[in-house]
Amino acid sequence: MKLEQVQTVVGKTPHMSIEQARKMSQFIRDHKIKDILELGFRYGVSTCYMAATLQELGGGHITTIDLELARNQSPNIEEFLKKCQLSSDVDIFFEPTSYNWRLMKLLEEDPTPRFDFCYLDGAHDWFVDGFAFFLVDKLLRPGGWIIFDDLDWTYGQSPALRNSPKVKNMPMDEQTTPQVRRVYDLLAKTHPNYGDFSTDADGEWAFARKLTSSSSNGERVIVREVVRQEVGLGAALLRAYRKLSNPA
Repeated sequence: MKLEQVQTVVGKTPHMSIEQARKMSQFIRDHKIKDILELGFRYGVSTCYMAATLQELGGGHITTIDLELARNQSPNIEEFLKKCQLSSDVDIFFEPTSYNWRLMKLLEEDPTPRFDFCYLDGAHDWFVDGFAFFLVDKLLRPGGWIIFDDLDWTYGQSPALRNSPKVKNMPMDEQTTPQVRRVYDLLAKTHPNYGDFSTDADGEWAFARKLTSSSSNGERVIVREVVRQEVGLGAALLRAYRKLSNPA
């Protein structure tokens, strides 16, 4: 099925535009991706676009996970996949609390790495997605990729959530911090088995690749120093150290 055919089915349902779908499709083609793990699907629009690309390429499979609440969306992922005739290419899991519980079950069933690519577009939360990164790492094949979506999304700027009791009860820094970016900067970019870091032109997607062999120590030191400069107390300590080491 062509992307444009999927678009006629999903219309303007959020949260993946046809422009993003084309970029995603090209990414899947460029890296010869076959087995996809999707964390967060809501209506299933992104799922349909990715499944259509795999079908065009001759086959592949998607495992996609979201909250039980997604079942009640109208239309929902099952309806969209059925209309696109893509249901057989996707395993859907609805979870009561978090996709991390299903990731645990996948590891219990078979800890062998089995995915070429993970599209992480779910909780946007340090507590959930920080742990999810390490679980995904165990399921991702060497050479596989992770895309972190909504890199700079915050609870405080979300029209749907900012006035909710949950967000209003959060400390202000939790409301205003882009938590997906913290997962990317502090966990992915400092992980010894990841490299090829980049962001797209719009700054919405961040990419990380699981290396087939560990990077050299020198490369990892450079990445850690960049992260220290970008975030938190580490930046201030680094500047103070440099000033003491290199007095004017």
